[in-house]
Amino acid sequence: MVQKGFLNDGQTILCYGCGRGVDVNWLRMRRLHAQGYDPYEPYGFAEAPKGAFDVVILAYVMKRLQTHENRRETLRKAAGHVRPGGHLVIITRNWSQFVTQEEPPQIGSAVAYFQGLIGTPDFGALAAHVWDEHDSALCLQVQRGGIYEPQHPVVWIDEPGEFAALCTRLAREPMVALDVETTLEEPRVLCTIQLGIPGRTWVVDALAMSDLRPVKDLLENERVEKVIHNAFFEEQMFAKHQIRIVNIFDTLPASRKKYQKQSVTGGHKLGDVCERELGIYLDKTNQTSDWTLRPLRADQLAYAAIDAEVLVELYRIFKPPVQPTNLELFALE
Repeated sequence: MVQKGFLNDGQTILCYGCGRGVDVNWLRMRRLHAQGYDPYEPYGFAEAPKGAFDVVILAYVMKRLQTHENRRETLRKAAGHVRPGGHLVIITRNWSQFVTQEEPPQIGSAVAYFQGLIGTPDFGALAAHVWDEHDSALCLQVQRGGIYEPQHPVVWIDEPGEFAALCTRLAREPMVALDVETTLEEPRVLCTIQLGIPGRTWVVDALAMSDLRPVKDLLENERVEKVIHNAFFEEQMFAKHQIRIVNIFDTLPASRKKYQKQSVTGGHKLGDVCERELGIYLDKTNQTSDWTLRPLRADQLAYAAIDAEVLVELYRIFKPPVQPTNLELFALE
C-alpha cells in the first residue's frame, strides 16, 4: 500500500486489532501518522480510538475471530472509525480459508463473503488486490461514502483565447477563489489554475498556456479580492512567472484567528476547515496524483474544481457581508 501511494503522510491511519503493534511501528518509522488499537490490554494498545481516520486497517484479524458474528461485529466497530471518503482495509494471509464450499475455491467468493460481513450502505464495493498470483494473501479495500462532489458546473479551459476571455470576465467580479495544482518534485511546475465564483468553477490547463498574462492582469487587479487557502504557496508559484497576487483573503489565517482562544477539533488544513465550518468531507486522494498527464481523469478534474468551489463557501463564513447601519437602511427607504 505504501509502495503504490495508497498510504501517505497526509493521512491518519488506525491499525485496528494491532496486536503488539508491529504494523504501527513500521508505519511510524516511515513518518506516517499511525495509531493502534487492540482490546487485549497487555499488548499496550487497549485505549479505545477517538475520532475518525482516513484509513482503518485490519491486518490478519479476521482469522483470529472464530465466528461470523464476531467478524461482523468487529468490522462494524472498525468501520465506525472511518471518516467519510476514507477507506477500510482488510488483509488476510489466506483468502481460501474463508471459502468452504467450493473446490477449487474462488477468490470472488471470498470477496463476496467479506462484502456480506460489512453489510452497510455507507460503504461501496470491495476492491480486491492480490500482489502475487502464487501467494494466498489478499488485501480488500472499500471506501466510505459521504465525500463532497462538485455542486456547480466545472469548465475545462485549454485554449488561449478562452483563457483570455475568462480572465477578462472575472476581472468584473468582486471576488474570485483561486487554487492551483503542481508537480510534486522541485522545482514545482504549475499544472492547473482553478478559478471560482458563486455557482461556477473553471479549471485552466496551465501547461497549455505559453502566455500567462491574462491571469497576471486578473491577479494583480486590486479591485478583485482573491480567496486562497494558504496563499503563500500560490504566491510562490506565480512569482516564478513574475506575477503578484494582490488583495488576498486567506482562509488559513482566518480559521486560526477564529479559534485562537478556544480548543478546536482538527487542524487548519483545508479539509479540516471544511469539515468544521461547512460539515463536508473532502477526498484528498488525488493530492499526490500526476497533474502533468492529459487528459485529466474525471476524478482529478472534480478534485481540482472542489477546492476552488469550497473556498467560495468559506469566504461567506469567514467574511460575511457587512450589515447596513440604521442610517443606510433609512436611506434605502
